[in-house]
Amino acid sequence: MTYLYKGYDRQGAPLRGRVEAPDEQAAARDLLARGVYVAFLRPLAAAARPLAAAARAALYRELGALLASGMPLDRALALLRDPAADAGGASSSAAAAALERVAAAVREGRGLADALDGAGAGLAPYERAAVASAEASATLPDALERLAGDLEADEAARASVRSALAYPCFVALLGLAVAGAMLGFVVPAAMRSLEASGLAIPASSRWLVGACRLVVFGLFPLAAALGLAFAAARRRARRDPAAALRLDRLLLRLPGSRFAVERAAERFATILGALVEGGMPVPKALPVAAAGTGRPALADALAGATARIRAGEAPAEALGRVPRIGPLLAQWIRVGEAGGCLPRMLRAAAGRLRARWRRRLALRLALLGPILLALVGAFVLALALGLVLPLLDVARGIGA
Repeated sequence: MTYLYKGYDRQGAPLRGRVEAPDEQAAARDLLARGVYVAFLRPLAAAARPLAAAARAALYRELGALLASGMPLDRALALLRDPAADAGGASSSAAAAALERVAAAVREGRGLADALDGAGAGLAPYERAAVASAEASATLPDALERLAGDLEADEAARASVRSALAYPCFVALLGLAVAGAMLGFVVPAAMRSLEASGLAIPASSRWLVGACRLVVFGLFPLAAALGLAFAAARRRARRDPAAALRLDRLLLRLPGSRFAVERAAERFATILGALVEGGMPVPKALPVAAAGTGRPALADALAGATARIRAGEAPAEALGRVPRIGPLLAQWIRVGEAGGCLPRMLRAAAGRLRARWRRRLALRLALLGPILLALVGAFVLALALGLVLPLLDVARGIGA
């Protein structure tokens, strides 16, 4: 770990700089051996940068493999910090700095989930809940392997979205740029020329050109402003739980939110199944699994179900009344309770929801590109018709 220090040499001259050491005591001893009397020493916090999803997946997979072999957690973290380890995996520069902080927190007695979160590794709520639930149920190696697979699947899905949108977005932006130039320069000049020639411009042409102006100079800037407002709301939600709850409730009212709800239900079922399989009672496991959904609105609704279960209501009945997420899982939980196989049924529910989510993602990606291209084509056609219709009237007048 890197430490910043300030101090004095034997002659009293001020010194400052950085020193590499496994902990603060070792850093102080190293500086004293160099003849530096330390007045100030602290870890270099600037190195704490969130890890990318691919780096976290590599870390989980490597750490899970070491733990599965029987290696203690502190030794596994020390091995992953070794510069001689695979440079393309979890021991790359950013991950090595995070692992240094994680190892220090583990040596202090903190759990892996708290250590990763405190090290600024950039864990999503689902990841933190999954690691915490695995620690509580003593299934950490398997859970880390599953978590690595989920992160890699999510990264592959994001890559598919980017690939599917690259060409349509390029065409759309190019079309908007050309349309802006035409509406700003070409169309006004053509309209003025037609009016100067005494030709009456048809109302349909005026309507079409006006609609195109509204899209380019009205709706597009409005969409950009809404995007900036949403980004600001997301930043505020990271700091304010109440704002996060309000924003999530709003997002879940939008069309197409069922796609996000199914993803949250799949995560909830995965974590709840792991906790129950590890021996944790359902009322105690529910808050952890609810936090793992990554959706504050759903977690808030699940908190009410937890209170009803603690009051004596059956889990299947209480969860079945939770909006959105309940109907997806209630029957699986009811069968699992009746058959004494709740963890297995929750895993089956998570697998079914995961497969459905991937099918819907593939379908949306297949349709998104053609729809966007069709909209751009319709826009260009409307603009072209706005210019062609007056010329058709001129041709009819000449023919008459």
